[in-house]
Amino acid sequence: MDGKLTKTFMQVCNEGSIRAVAIAVGQEPSTISRRLTALETELGIQLLERRKKGVTPTEAGALLLNHLRGQEAEFEALTAEFDALRGLQRGTVSLAVGEGFISDLMKNALPGFKAAFPGITFAMRSGSTETVMQDIQNDTAHLGFVFNAQPNRDCKILASTIQPLELLASPGSEWADHKTPVSINALAAMPAALLMPGTGIGAMVHQVETIYGVHMTAALRANSLASIRNFVREGLGVSVLPSFVVAREIADGTIVTLPLDVPEFARGEVALIARNGRRLPEAAMRLANHVMRSMQAFRALD
Repeated sequence: MDGKLTKTFMQVCNEGSIRAVAIAVGQEPSTISRRLTALETELGIQLLERRKKGVTPTEAGALLLNHLRGQEAEFEALTAEFDALRGLQRGTVSLAVGEGFISDLMKNALPGFKAAFPGITFAMRSGSTETVMQDIQNDTAHLGFVFNAQPNRDCKILASTIQPLELLASPGSEWADHKTPVSINALAAMPAALLMPGTGIGAMVHQVETIYGVHMTAALRANSLASIRNFVREGLGVSVLPSFVVAREIADGTIVTLPLDVPEFARGEVALIARNGRRLPEAAMRLANHVMRSMQAFRALD
């Protein structure tokens, strides 16, 4: 099979859209479609089912996709052995990272790892919990960083730690004056910046609203943690996040955290994940072990 055709096929399967792949590679959708048709003609079978919104593999397409991913995994395992023999002088580790982990990763994990293995490079994609798990399942990333992820048989947990959600407020705001843990009713009455659905934190907040029959006062809904940090820092309202996400703001005194009297928020969990059954390259395994020791997100709270 033509490598260019199979690469295009895998990209389209991963994205679920011909147009999305065309935009990503800077080509016309008709060019991508012709490659897919050429591959189907070469193999003599339909590989993709065109739908109103994107495409999905047929049964034959799913078989081919699994075969191609297996080939990639075998080749990666071989090159990983070569990397190990060379003493990790080169190689690339691909990461899928929830936005809340980025600052922690950059500050506490990557500098030490880069100092030990300067030849290793990184490919990083950030996104929601759902996006990160999809990248792991599709072998787009070696390691994934998620919060409050639902169990998935295709993903294995390499490390996990409880990280409860806490109330975030500006130190000079009226909401920072609580002397006791904040109740769900008191929280619901505060103007809040909330993450949109698709994130582990957003799902946890929605679950708590359902359990207690309350509705948070959503003064802002955003898919960006930077927006939420700015909202809280400027005293516009509060938010609920794990403290490691705002460690820098806590250290410089622009945000304070207060405990919440909501047992469900105390069960927040961060996890480092990889695809179940995938043999990780040596560099990825070394990084995973380093992350467990160095990142604040994976340190158990007292």
